[in-house]
Amino acid sequence: MKSILNYNKIIWIFILLLIFTGIFTYLQLPKREIPEINVNVSSISTVYPGATPQEVERTIINPLEEELLNTEGIDEITSASTTGFGTVTATLSGGENPETTNAKIRQAVSDVSRSFPEEVQAPNVNTDMTMSAVASYHLYSNERTDLYDLRQELEEWKAELTKTSGVDSVLIKGLPDQKVAVSLDNDQLKDLQISPSSVIRSLSEELGPSPIGTEQRDGIIHQLIFEKYSDIEELENLFVGNNSAGEPVTLADIGSIEITNQEVEDLITYKEQAALSVTVLTEEGVNISALQEELTDKINVLSEELPDEIQVDQFYTQSTIIDEVFSNLITSFAISFLAVIIIMVLGLPLSSAILVALSIPISILIGLIPLPYVGVDLNQISVIGMIIAIGILVDDAIVVNDNIQRRFQLGDGPMEGTIRGVKEVGKSIITSTLMIIFSFLPLTFLSGTNGDFIRALPSVLIFTVLASTIIALTFIPTIQYARKKRKKKSQKAKSGLLGGMFDRLERTYADKVLPKTTKKPLITSLIGLVICALLATLAIRIPFEFFPAADRPEVTITVENPQGTTIEETEEKLQELTDYLEDSDDTITETAVYSGSGLPNLFSSGLQRSGENTGQVLVRVDRDQTSASDFIEEWEEPLRREFPDSEIFLETIVSGPPPSPPVQIQIQGPEIETLIAEAKEAKDRLSELEGAEIATLNAETQPFTEYNADRSLLAENNIPINQVTSQLQLANIGVPLGTFDNGVNRLPIEVIVDDGVENGVALSVLNVVSQQTNPSGPPETLSLDEIITTDSTERIGVIPHLDGDRTITVEAYPEEGMESTFNQQSTEVVSEIKNNLPEGYTLVESGESDARSEFFVEVTKLFVIVLFLIYLTIAIQFNSLLMPLLITGTVFLAVTGAIVGLFVSGEPLSFLAVLGIVSLSGIVVRNSVILVEFIEQNRERYSSNVEAVIEAGRARIRPIVLTSLTSIAALAPIIYTGDVLFKPLAVSIVSGLAFSTVLTLLLVPSFYLILSKK
Repeated sequence: MKSILNYNKIIWIFILLLIFTGIFTYLQLPKREIPEINVNVSSISTVYPGATPQEVERTIINPLEEELLNTEGIDEITSASTTGFGTVTATLSGGENPETTNAKIRQAVSDVSRSFPEEVQAPNVNTDMTMSAVASYHLYSNERTDLYDLRQELEEWKAELTKTSGVDSVLIKGLPDQKVAVSLDNDQLKDLQISPSSVIRSLSEELGPSPIGTEQRDGIIHQLIFEKYSDIEELENLFVGNNSAGEPVTLADIGSIEITNQEVEDLITYKEQAALSVTVLTEEGVNISALQEELTDKINVLSEELPDEIQVDQFYTQSTIIDEVFSNLITSFAISFLAVIIIMVLGLPLSSAILVALSIPISILIGLIPLPYVGVDLNQISVIGMIIAIGILVDDAIVVNDNIQRRFQLGDGPMEGTIRGVKEVGKSIITSTLMIIFSFLPLTFLSGTNGDFIRALPSVLIFTVLASTIIALTFIPTIQYARKKRKKKSQKAKSGLLGGMFDRLERTYADKVLPKTTKKPLITSLIGLVICALLATLAIRIPFEFFPAADRPEVTITVENPQGTTIEETEEKLQELTDYLEDSDDTITETAVYSGSGLPNLFSSGLQRSGENTGQVLVRVDRDQTSASDFIEEWEEPLRREFPDSEIFLETIVSGPPPSPPVQIQIQGPEIETLIAEAKEAKDRLSELEGAEIATLNAETQPFTEYNADRSLLAENNIPINQVTSQLQLANIGVPLGTFDNGVNRLPIEVIVDDGVENGVALSVLNVVSQQTNPSGPPETLSLDEIITTDSTERIGVIPHLDGDRTITVEAYPEEGMESTFNQQSTEVVSEIKNNLPEGYTLVESGESDARSEFFVEVTKLFVIVLFLIYLTIAIQFNSLLMPLLITGTVFLAVTGAIVGLFVSGEPLSFLAVLGIVSLSGIVVRNSVILVEFIEQNRERYSSNVEAVIEAGRARIRPIVLTSLTSIAALAPIIYTGDVLFKPLAVSIVSGLAFSTVLTLLLVPSFYLILSKK
């Protein structure tokens, strides 16, 4: 310390450099709404045109799952087999390297896909699921065809926007992909006696590669080229066979070839007009606000080049939300800072208050420096961490400054007083800093999305508290030493504006309160513990809410119609729902309808499983008239009554990771019919419970048309079954022929027979040729309606799997306010269902209640670790095993105070409220450590332990009260003006700190006297 004081100017220069580095770091840190959450998930999707769910399961999903289940680094695999489509989702293990695991997944998919039938399209492997949207735009017009004509312009948009630094990709929804369609006229095929197979063979040969090598002439190597048709128009002249007269037949004679749109996956309506959606996705760690400015300029330029009938609207921008969030947080930050300054001015001399106040911005700026290196940016979680830190940062500065001033008042000189003032409290300050770090450090190890979401808060707090300790032990002493040296004569000690009040508080506490509480310490301690135990029972009366709804205007309405509903019918129903709402509710300001795969991932509510029967409606409400939560409460039940054939869910953005359903059970087993029956029974039982709102299945039956062939007739005519199925395939979905690639365009190509029926198959006009020889003439021709009979049936429309086993998920939701009753009854029902399942069938429980249990188990483990680290630190400081028990006992007081505060305020026991209680562990023991440290020092100066306790209380009550008041003042604005996410956190810390401070001053002296006798 002496060297630091002698070279105080060097210390000031060093701190100044750190301040400038902190300012530079602040300007460079990316700013976003919430932390980037790493989703360790990989998705594999495969198209198998026309295949039934059972065929997709057997041909695609089972082989993929078998290979992936043996891949190291995968924690869980889920899949869904639907008509013509299969998806597999792999959740990666937390301890494995994601890049290594994803590489294994790609290799496994590549190996398995080699065995797929030719009709199966190449699997699409998506291993980058962490991209977030910076902005989304709607291009809309009266006619959807006008939008489809924008394909070239949108390609330019994608190319131009992806050039922007920080943009990862551009997602366009509502614009169907293109294909090369070869349509064969069935009548012409019959008249010219050309078989579709000969057309397919000719096309395959023409489009396939033909490397024929090289030749050497005159010492020069020439590459040999066999010229083939490379343009669509040229392919019309392709020879496909001869007619009955022996004349050549071209493709143009029996059909047509053209580039056309594939089946549409999304139909979007915005402002009652057809629309396309353009969403810009960002790379990780990008400064959203700066990127948005650049995007806005580019979009404005690109929009000017669009046709007049096309309009462009910005539908979403994260930058606006960030500006709103940061504006509110900065206001809260400023109020908190001002409140802390006022508290210090009231309790400290003006010069000391200014000096201590300087430690706040200095510590925060220095604490910013390490953030980029630990992957933390500026978001509402890290800013709230700074607000919490405001009250803690001044604690060390107040204690050091107060003790140095006390040494000066006792007559010590500048050097001696500063050194002794720091030495007396230095050990306690370092210990208390370690305890703060120990209380927050375990929170950085929370697993899953919850851990990713909250990690910024403990990181910011740890670094800023470390910075404040450095400032308290270097900057504060050097300033006080320099000030004392400049004073030529001793001056009467000054106090704050409420110095007289604090003096009276010291006298009252030391001369009246402590003599009474220490007279019978055992009785005092027992009364305090009993009161705390009784108040702690209020915890059972506090509601639990994992993450609250954010104060945002968006409400997402997710609709699932019966299986088999076409996308056009889905769009019609969604528009009918939207019109119904707009006619009935004046608070709606904007709507958008997304039929098919739903909204882009903008509002944390994407469709888990999409199809032609699904869709979403985005509703924005006027927040001055209502809230998203109130809108949901008002309209969810009426919408379900008005549209009873559809499953309808309303949700808004939550202030945290997306929540799980309240109750979720997964029934596994081999036979799909038995699974469906058991799942439907479970759904019915859960939906009949008191307080139940709705229960859903992730697998329902849908109508199927079953074709049954006359096997005897086929055998008589020697007709193989694949000849019949290929005719059906050609007439319905077509036969894929790979990719048409002329060096400019890469488009899938398919051949289809036009049987005159747009949606379906005309069995009467499709023929197969008998393979039996007919001595009297040409081979006999049979129409498919002679061979096939049809029957309508109901079968499962999707086959879901979990880790390779068929698994159907049942989800249940309670009514508002009935959560407790519903959860209790559902637990009993689920247990009964589990016990009554047939042999070979199992039930797995999950959902929010399960996630809640896992969270509390994990937090309890962390809490135990925190208490152990605090106990160990105190044991080392005091070289005692009993003294840490006394100090850590104040944690129980703080927890009781937090429970009382949450109960009185009506705030729920949320994710952040629980973390606030855990965080209290390190905050509240600081006061006890400093108080006990002074009692220990006083035992050498005073004749009795009681006197040592009383005098230590007299000396330490001012800094204890001041440090507690500053922490309370810093968080009080969050309680009254802050975001709903942080109110429970602020309430738990403020009430816990206030309660524990009072009881620490009353009970710790009594606890100490009891232990000192042992």
